[in-house]
Amino acid sequence: MSIAEGTPTPALRPKRRKALWLVALAATAALGGLSYVLTGVEDTVDEGGPQERPVACSEAMYAMGWVLPDHASDQRCTEFNGGLAGHTQSGTFHMLRADARPWLASLSGERIRPGGVGSDSVVERKEGLALDILRPPGSLQADEVKVDVRWESEDTAVVTFETFDHDHLIG
Repeated sequence: MSIAEGTPTPALRPKRRKALWLVALAATAALGGLSYVLTGVEDTVDEGGPQERPVACSEAMYAMGWVLPDHASDQRCTEFNGGLAGHTQSGTFHMLRADARPWLASLSGERIRPGGVGSDSVVERKEGLALDILRPPGSLQADEVKVDVRWESEDTAVVTFETFDHDHLIG
């Protein structure tokens, strides 16, 4: 009953009740999503922004579904967690020059095949080798990995790699 009039208050109609329920559900979902995004951004800000940290090169290779070459030395690898900008890895190490091409040929993933290269997609240059791989099979959600091998001497090569997460590029 309505207090002022002393008459019964009609119950909400089922369609109106359903509409109110859907509006409340949508508002809750929107606020939850906004809270999640803001909390993630706040965590990044609280930690001093994007984080770069050293990581074992064997761990970086494993995350891409690959194996670090035998006898790799002078290893320096990092991972970068850019929050909303994505997660990437990069690194450098030395290896035997004679093992460089077989190691590159062993890396799994969809290969980018520029014109004029062999069936293994390894690009040969005077100063070394290069290989681009799309979506390596490991747990790292990388869209592309660029691997560059530079001849250091008759016996050694310096390998550098960098992963790219194109879905998270901010531009």
